[in-house]
Amino acid sequence: MLVLAADTGGCLGVDLESGAFVRARYSGESPQFAPFDIVSGQIADANHPIDASRPETVYLDRAPEPVGSLPPRRAERYLEPLQHPRRRSLLGFAGSMVPYWTLTGDRPSLTLVDLPAGAQVRREAHHYECRFVWQSVRYHLPLVDRRLLDRLDGVGWPRYSSRDLESVLGHRVRRLLVALSPPHDGYCYKVVAALLPG
Repeated sequence: MLVLAADTGGCLGVDLESGAFVRARYSGESPQFAPFDIVSGQIADANHPIDASRPETVYLDRAPEPVGSLPPRRAERYLEPLQHPRRRSLLGFAGSMVPYWTLTGDRPSLTLVDLPAGAQVRREAHHYECRFVWQSVRYHLPLVDRRLLDRLDGVGWPRYSSRDLESVLGHRVRRLLVALSPPHDGYCYKVVAALLPG
């Protein structure tokens, strides 16, 4: 798979054979994968129930092994087909959250958002918030990009412009990976899982 983001106990990315989004889950310590790393893993034999809020999930028998990486231009062939369709609500619903009980697993829980104007990040009381405009709609979504959060905590500023983020990350932010969170108090939330180069 082509890694787009890593989180606790797993990573999010693109299956290189099918070209589809995948959420790889595994036990043990999670390696520090970077965007566009290529990793390989073995799917576990055990049957796991389908999570209606994250239907792309596959379970691996252990953490995947790194086998290489792709530069952003070569990764483009996998990312372009996964861009969110215009004139459709992000992840298939308006607003920032959806009741878990309404999800049936028939729509994706991951999408890519192309950002011509870049993004901004602000520190809130208990989390960081990613702010961006897409299709004339202004979004304020929690940022859960673990790799970026560690860097922002090190810098310590209250807000970051698109130029600040480029300096912190070492690349211009062209796309966001927007994901649906696990259920919390009966709701799943839209979050920004990664700020990707382009």
